[in-house]
Amino acid sequence: MISKYILERLEQNNVKNITSLSNVIREECQKIVLYALAKTNFFNNVAFYGGTCLRIFHNLDRFSEDLDFAVTCDNANLNLDEYMPQCINSLESFGINAYITSKESYDKGEIRRRYFKIPFYNIAKEYLNTEINPEQNLSIKLEVSTIYVPNAKYENKLLTSPAFVNVRCYDYQTLFAGKLNALICRNWRSREKGRDYYDFMFYVSHGIKFNISYFKSKLSLSLNKDCSNLELKDIKEMIINRLNDTDYDSVKKDIIDFVDNKETLQSIQKELFISAVDLIECC
Repeated sequence: MISKYILERLEQNNVKNITSLSNVIREECQKIVLYALAKTNFFNNVAFYGGTCLRIFHNLDRFSEDLDFAVTCDNANLNLDEYMPQCINSLESFGINAYITSKESYDKGEIRRRYFKIPFYNIAKEYLNTEINPEQNLSIKLEVSTIYVPNAKYENKLLTSPAFVNVRCYDYQTLFAGKLNALICRNWRSREKGRDYYDFMFYVSHGIKFNISYFKSKLSLSLNKDCSNLELKDIKEMIINRLNDTDYDSVKKDIIDFVDNKETLQSIQKELFISAVDLIECC
């Protein structure tokens, strides 16, 4: 049975279809997991970043899927399994049945990851009276980058739902720097990671400067070469080169299910994006 807390969130978001239902349920589960992690020592050496951070703490007008974190110091000792029971218990306390999937490979290499799987059939049946595949799950990927990247700046942000806790996050300018690095460097299967482009548009429209010191540290790691001498004009040229090589139909296709206001997709055009590069400033 859907809990009162989740029911209120569904009603506040005027959920009327499966896509909207899955987006809102996933987001509320993300918040519950953050709440659970914040009650442990998880954020002692880890910070929250990425699109979901931008959505929850800076009102990004699209939904997001993953919970992305990065270590804030060298040699951070991190055992994700230590924190998973707390997350599952918190989800269950808010009426969400969930389980964790993991593989040995998820603890090798730079990235540590776990997947929260949330059975979706009963939720869809109860709230929308809609029959879906009984095996269908909502998935939330939790990832921690274990390679320390210097020059990030952090801030504590207040999570107000499902309860008040502080979450250690990259600050706004460092978030933008990370997004610019992703926009330039990310190669995502055979299609565009449209969310990178949409978030780029969000940062520029809000007049956010990017943390250039962190950007150069992150880009040096991504490209495996020293980028410390790059100037703003060089970075803008790199962004324009990427924008010129982008399939904008693929960008729209990737983002469409995560945006309520489809009118915003009309702004996803090469000429508009390239014009926006002139507005980018650093700090």
